[in-house]
Amino acid sequence: MFSAYSVANAFIERALAGRLHGLNSMKLQKLMYFAQAWHLKGTGRPLFEDTFLRGLHGPVLPSIEHQLTVYGSAPIGQYLTTPTAHDDPLIWNVPELPKKNERIQSLIDAILTTYGHESAKALSDLTHLPGSAWSQGPADGGPMLNDTIRDDPTLE
Repeated sequence: MFSAYSVANAFIERALAGRLHGLNSMKLQKLMYFAQAWHLKGTGRPLFEDTFLRGLHGPVLPSIEHQLTVYGSAPIGQYLTTPTAHDDPLIWNVPELPKKNERIQSLIDAILTTYGHESAKALSDLTHLPGSAWSQGPADGGPMLNDTIRDDPTLE
C-alpha cells in the first residue's frame, strides 16, 4: 500500500509532462477515487492509506485537499510534499510511486486513458450516479468505507 501523496504525485507528474490536461484539485480527487476503487475491485486491498469523505462535489481526501487549496480551481503546478525528519526545516519529501512497479504505473495510466480526458465536473457527476458509493450517504463529510467503494456498482 502507498501513501495518498505518492498516488497524487503520479497524476501530477503526468500532468506536468503534458499527458493529463486540466488537472485541478477536483479532477485529481476524482482520479484518485477511481484509482482506489479499481484497485479495491481488482485486489480487494486499498491502493493507498487514506479515507475518502462524502464532499458536496463527490469523494474527497482532506489531506490532499488541504495542500491544494492554494490552487483553487486552477491547474496544479507542482508536486505535493510532506515533512521529513531532517534537521533542516526547508527539506521536504516528494512522495512518489516506485517507477519499477509496472502494475501500479499501469493502473495510473489506465485511469488516465479512461477518465483523463473528462473535466472535473464530468468526473464529479460520475461519482454522483444513483447507486454509487458516494450516493449511499449524505454529502456531510462522512467517511466512505472501502467496502462500499469496492462494491460500487457504477464502476463495473
